[in-house]
Amino acid sequence: MKRIFPIVIAIILCSCQQGGPYTEAFTANGTIRLEQKGEALCTYDPASYQLAFNREKGEFRVHTDNMSDYFILDLDQIPGEAGQQVTGTIIWTTETDIYTKREITLETAKLEGDKIWLWNTKDRIGMVVKVLE
Repeated sequence: MKRIFPIVIAIILCSCQQGGPYTEAFTANGTIRLEQKGEALCTYDPASYQLAFNREKGEFRVHTDNMSDYFILDLDQIPGEAGQQVTGTIIWTTETDIYTKREITLETAKLEGDKIWLWNTKDRIGMVVKVLE
């Protein structure tokens, strides 16, 4: 028993640190946003943000008027069904820096109306974007 206990603890600790699939809370929230590890990095507020969409480029943008806060998602294709995998690039700002993730694989967690929920398990990055017509 003394030998098994440390092994069980190590397995639990390792599994907690790994990225996991999206949660029900992620797909239940329809707010347009970018989040990582459950923390909102950029959240759309219609009073101070703008949305942009370019179908030909597969580009979704959420940004303030002066571009001080934003995230931009470029996809290789616009997903058409839940479970579909797409590849893209995400660029986003924080208070102190600009980050980029290239060639990131995203799973389409949910499609509802004009909104798409996308998730990357490895980095635990999720976003909700809106298709504008």
